[in-house]
Amino acid sequence: MSKKLIALCLILALVLALNPLAHAENTDTLADWDIRVTVPDGKTAVLKGGEYYIYAQDEGAIPYVMLRAYRYDSAESFLQDFTDYMRGQYDDLRVAQEPAAVTIGDKSGLELVYSYKVSGYDVKDRRVAIKNGERVYMFASKEVASLGKTVGTMLDDVVAGCVFLSAPAAEKPQEKKQTVRSAGYLYCLPDGMPKYFVDFSGIASDNVLLHCWFRSSDPTFYERVYTLHLDEAVQTEAGARFPKITDEYGFDHSERYRELLLAFDGDELVMQVDRDEKTLAGGPEDNLLTGEYRMEPVDVGFVYQYRTENKLKYWLDLEQKDIELHALFVSGDPEPYETVFTLERASAVEEDDTTLHITRVTDAHGLDVSAWFRTLRLSATEDGIVMEVERDESTLAGGAGDNILTGSYLFRPKTFFRPLSDGPYTAEELARLAQIHYFITTGFYPPEADAEENPNGSFTVHLYENVKLEDFFHTATSAWYAVGANGVGVDLITGESVNLIPSGADRMN
Repeated sequence: MSKKLIALCLILALVLALNPLAHAENTDTLADWDIRVTVPDGKTAVLKGGEYYIYAQDEGAIPYVMLRAYRYDSAESFLQDFTDYMRGQYDDLRVAQEPAAVTIGDKSGLELVYSYKVSGYDVKDRRVAIKNGERVYMFASKEVASLGKTVGTMLDDVVAGCVFLSAPAAEKPQEKKQTVRSAGYLYCLPDGMPKYFVDFSGIASDNVLLHCWFRSSDPTFYERVYTLHLDEAVQTEAGARFPKITDEYGFDHSERYRELLLAFDGDELVMQVDRDEKTLAGGPEDNLLTGEYRMEPVDVGFVYQYRTENKLKYWLDLEQKDIELHALFVSGDPEPYETVFTLERASAVEEDDTTLHITRVTDAHGLDVSAWFRTLRLSATEDGIVMEVERDESTLAGGAGDNILTGSYLFRPKTFFRPLSDGPYTAEELARLAQIHYFITTGFYPPEADAEENPNGSFTVHLYENVKLEDFFHTATSAWYAVGANGVGVDLITGESVNLIPSGADRMN
């Protein structure tokens, strides 16, 4: 684990890892609703008619946590009807987060978030609906972040600490789960498509990197990378807040977010975003929106790239037995072509702790081309890897666009996610890995994937979508792969080799 990841784990070891009742002393029993509620120490609780309020600051005003009980068959049907009711109360009502499953303490339910204006101020209205017995209990919090009127973690603490009197077993604390800390965390959409990837590895940056996949009018997706500045992270009761956010070009995006929080919850990482919607440019698929995003742990791979005029020219793959130097050359055709050189590790000379002098180089056909280079060194620096080349120009064939020339080239690191497990993989896992591989390499996510094991132990993977043409459905195939249980094989359509497990060559664009 890197020093930066250790530091971040310490920052994020906050309220989600603590007993939610640690700062609570008072309880109210609402017998008519069959519930006992824990009131945080120093807060005021008031029952007004059919609504129970706990005020976070000034009594009688926002911000507060509210509880009400309804007789409903399910939390789902209740929230549907309640949203219709809210639309009649607020003309500018927006559902900032659709109903989604949530677990708080030992209680499970549905959560959604509304936003609207009151007296010209943006109100964040968070609702948690929990079904217990004949009732649906609706917990709510109302906040005005621009005025500093927020409830912190009080809503979660109240939900976690309450006791349903008809179900005393709910008082028993859950056994504490072993927490795993990973270098990366991934959030996927309900259809399985990767959407956000948080990189704690420290390989590509001393800060936290947030990878987002967006798309505009084009049907394919593109990747944007944001830097969450760790040195300015602020510890709060809810998690680590990142007030400074910049993009890959160094432009400051901090004002676009009222708040961006990261906190660990068991094996998951929770990213909470409160977006200033006035800063939205483009549609929802071009932006990181308000919401709570629960992320699963993943591994982090990396590759080193050299770019000129922001175009990829060379990259180093260090994950093989020998170092692979990939080059994009341009001959008469404007489209570049790729060739791969192998830099043999066994014959390399370590000049010091950071510098490797390469003495044997072979081309893509396995031919020894070491004589092309009078000098070829790789040196590790704080910014990446520097490749120093002194070329024997008498060996040049073709123009400058077809050759590695004398010069100094800085390869900067680029990170990507991959599975925690190295395999072997099941048919279901291979189908999922194939979808992700196709999405990352093409920008299109095939919604359907099937994998079938063959008699020889290999697997055939089919990626496709069902497209309706007039009155019937047509299967539009994206790819056919034949792979082993390790995910390595061949693309049956193109005939090219394929590796479903992310590698450097798959993460270039």
